Amino acid sequence: MADKINDSEDFLARWLSGDLTPQEKEEFENSADGAEFKEIIGSVDKIALPEYDVESELAKLKARRSTSAPTETKVVQFGSLFKYAAAAVVVIGISLVYFLTRPNYTVYETLAGQIENITLPDQSVVTLNSNSRLRFDPDKFDENRRLLLDGEAFFEVTKGINFEVETDQGTVRVLGTSFNIWNRNELLDVVCYTGKVNVSKREFSKDLTPGDGVRIDQGSFKRAWKKEVGESKPSWIMSGVTELENVTLKEALDELRNVFGIDIKSTSVLDETPYTGNFPNDDVNAAIKLVLRADNIEYQYDSTNKRLVLLGIKGQ
Repeated sequence: MADKINDSEDFLARWLSGDLTPQEKEEFENSADGAEFKEIIGSVDKIALPEYDVESELAKLKARRSTSAPTETKVVQFGSLFKYAAAAVVVIGISLVYFLTRPNYTVYETLAGQIENITLPDQSVVTLNSNSRLRFDPDKFDENRRLLLDGEAFFEVTKGINFEVETDQGTVRVLGTSFNIWNRNELLDVVCYTGKVNVSKREFSKDLTPGDGVRIDQGSFKRAWKKEVGESKPSWIMSGVTELENVTLKEALDELRNVFGIDIKSTSVLDETPYTGNFPNDDVNAAIKLVLRADNIEYQYDSTNKRLVLLGIKGQ
């Protein structure tokens, strides 16, 4: 969502003037960025601005235009013009307020194949998996333990005030516990290891106890399950193995890409093939075989250029 805001200069103006599609509006307002901009709007509303008489200024403009004969006639849609002009003014105001009040985020990012251990200001520990991003405001963390996550991470939370992790697919809230979040491609998986976890998205809310897992798919509840959590941490930390259950081949290939940084070419037909299994995070050839041979998929892998091409199902 942040990319969409950055790439489209009039996105915020369209949002403020009510011209986003229902899907764009829902996606933006339910995102972490949307929540921040709505807070900023509240701040802007409190700023005293000089009064501006639109009707009076429009009459003056028409009077000036009538004093000189135009060389050609142009039709100007004043309604749309003033709507977007007003929205543009508010966008400028938002930008100013955002610049003055924006959080001073601390950001951690990992590359393919990289895992990073992070100690938060409250001594909670986060293990950030490959191709993931975590950010929080250190200046307010003592009073508001709120983090934003893209990717996958395991959290070991010290007791204290509410601890909240926001993703684009849902929010996880705890007091003191350990849990794993996997948030990629509009999917959110949360597994509780110790303590108690609450997962919510709009009208959906579910409490998890050790061994409970839940999936949210494109903002809606998909399924829940029980998992054996004899170890205190997930397998990608304890034994360097990625475990996948009831996912599509596309999701499994995405995890290969995240772990090994390889380029993968597949097809939409193969992408929907169901997959359950695991692969080692330190051997790309073994990992590819375990993921693809299970479904008899033929492939070519160029280790020099780190490029994997799926050819099709054997015998078809």
